[in-house]
Amino acid sequence: MKHIVLIFALFLACVGKVGAQDKPLSGAMQRAVEEFDKFHYAEAAKMFEQVMAKEGASLEAKEKLAMCYRKMNDTQNAERWFALVVNESADPMNKLYYAQTLAQNQKYAESREWYDKFSQAMKSDKRGKEFFVSYGDVDKFFKDAERYTVEIAPFNSKDADFSPAYYRGGIVFCSNRPRDDKKNKLVHKWTGKRFLDLYYAPGAGPKAKPFSDNLNTQYHEGSSTFFNDGASIMFTRNNFNAGKFGKSSEDINKLKLFSAQQGSGDWLNVTEFPFNDAEYSIAHPTISADGQTLYFTSDMPGSIGETDIWMCKGTNGGGWSAPINLGKEVNTKGKEGFPYIDAQGNLFFSSDGHPGLGGLDIFVTRAGKEKNKFNVPQNIGSPINSNKDDFSLIFDNEQNEGYFSSNRDGGVGDDDIYKFSVKTCEVRVMIVDAITGKGIPEAKLTVTDKQNKNSLPFEALNDSTFRINTFVSSGYDLKATKEKYTDGKSEITEPLLIKCKQTGGILTDTVKIRMYPSDSQPLDPRLITLLGRDPKQPFGKDPNGNPLITPNSNGKKYTFKGNPKVKVVDVLTVYYDLDKYNIRPDASRDLDRVLRVLYEYPNMVISMSSHTDARDSFEYNVQLAKNRANSAMNYLIMRGIDPNRLEISSFGEIKLTNNCPDGVDCTEPEHQLNRRTEIAILSIGE
Repeated sequence: MKHIVLIFALFLACVGKVGAQDKPLSGAMQRAVEEFDKFHYAEAAKMFEQVMAKEGASLEAKEKLAMCYRKMNDTQNAERWFALVVNESADPMNKLYYAQTLAQNQKYAESREWYDKFSQAMKSDKRGKEFFVSYGDVDKFFKDAERYTVEIAPFNSKDADFSPAYYRGGIVFCSNRPRDDKKNKLVHKWTGKRFLDLYYAPGAGPKAKPFSDNLNTQYHEGSSTFFNDGASIMFTRNNFNAGKFGKSSEDINKLKLFSAQQGSGDWLNVTEFPFNDAEYSIAHPTISADGQTLYFTSDMPGSIGETDIWMCKGTNGGGWSAPINLGKEVNTKGKEGFPYIDAQGNLFFSSDGHPGLGGLDIFVTRAGKEKNKFNVPQNIGSPINSNKDDFSLIFDNEQNEGYFSSNRDGGVGDDDIYKFSVKTCEVRVMIVDAITGKGIPEAKLTVTDKQNKNSLPFEALNDSTFRINTFVSSGYDLKATKEKYTDGKSEITEPLLIKCKQTGGILTDTVKIRMYPSDSQPLDPRLITLLGRDPKQPFGKDPNGNPLITPNSNGKKYTFKGNPKVKVVDVLTVYYDLDKYNIRPDASRDLDRVLRVLYEYPNMVISMSSHTDARDSFEYNVQLAKNRANSAMNYLIMRGIDPNRLEISSFGEIKLTNNCPDGVDCTEPEHQLNRRTEIAILSIGE
């Protein structure tokens, strides 16, 4: 059976405990326990199997054997032994381990049951309840899968390859593959494999070579990051430097961070990170684009779980501030590690404590509004995440592609590096004056994820138009603010984003956020005269909330209270027959009303947005909506209206007026309400 290298073997007791035992060794069981206590899990597993074959299966032997397989990520054997242990052991943690193992074997319904049992036994640990709730809907992890293309990187080997880092057009990564120069390392008894070196694949091609003789030692070299335009490196290594091997008070060799500078032929001046300590591990560095924030993984005092994400801020003297824990929004009682900060401030990391598909899943978060606080992480879903360990993601924002590591089935070795590309959805947002229809310069836009309230970065195309590239599938709330204007709000719905990704990744219709001048800036009195109301009041109501417009029983469409000369065209609706876009007689009467107002106000500009019901395909409905918008527009143009006074948009089925989406059985009158062109006044003009 293939033994997958345990990723956090780089973290917890990397070399192991050595030295005298409390009591002399006696018997096969004690020898197996000794190997287990030294973290030599591959050897210990064989010994426990032999002990039970000869002496019978005690609870201690089964429990330790199950843990050996868990530590080696042999999930099939781990499930087999934990299934026996949970029925005998009172330790609630075994219920958690069994639930985790079942999830890694894609048995989510059974895993959910055992997370519930763990939750009842350990109410203080919220992982049980959160996973129980999450596994009630596993499909949510797959809803975004079509956006990604994933392929195995060409520089993988039959052994462990993981933790990629961008470097001078290529990829630096960790591997325990045998070296061609025969400078092979010691064997790591946790996994029975070689210790890790840093390797470099120029151009991310198939040929990889040892990265540096000065940096690689006989022990582990792990995750790395580059800064100062590639002239400096920070990397993970066992507590071993300048030939000195360090151990903790428990005789365990921990992990440390080191930095070095590029010399003429190799890397020089290997220096320890100032907060290294022999008593705990620090690993997995990543540095922000401005070089001012370092993120890393550690189990140092103050950690919330087994391993946490921490950060340090750059100081004026060129050093680093004291470490700061990222807090309970990011860190759990489980394992968090392998952080990566991209150029836009998205912090990716791996966790087995936040709900996911099994093992380590990759999440993304951003810094919150409060100092040193982060927003709720979001699972980025399949196919980046799987039921196995997925970690060490790096991302190129400009190319919308990156790499990550995984020990999922179907690879070529133990851990493998995968390349991925992602189709983002491009949405353009324009902030406009609701009266004049013109863009509002220097208005402030905020984009907030509906699910986790994270802010989303965007690009300004001019002083009132912005471009948003969505990275994960969710809905977004849009808010525009500026002095002397009331706040404007709009939204980008999740169904709209999903269909945007299915149809080329670009939303063709600009999302407009309309802002009304505030009370401190007088409204154009002609607009109030035209509409018979203050446009800031809800349509159809006077300032006291009384109806302005009511149905008329004498055959006319509306009765207008107050001034009989008032023309009300605000959001007039024109309806169509199923699959048709010709103007019906009732629609022509409504359009004639619009014509009269346009004749009376020769500089008025109106919008005409066309919609369909949800029947038929999305693409068909978009085209049908365009045809309907063109029909209404041509009706007005043929009667003398300048096309420049008409703004048309086509939404297809994405803005239904009722709950009649695909798959819902609705009546024909209900579908009729969605087949429409809505007409609204944008500006009166001078």
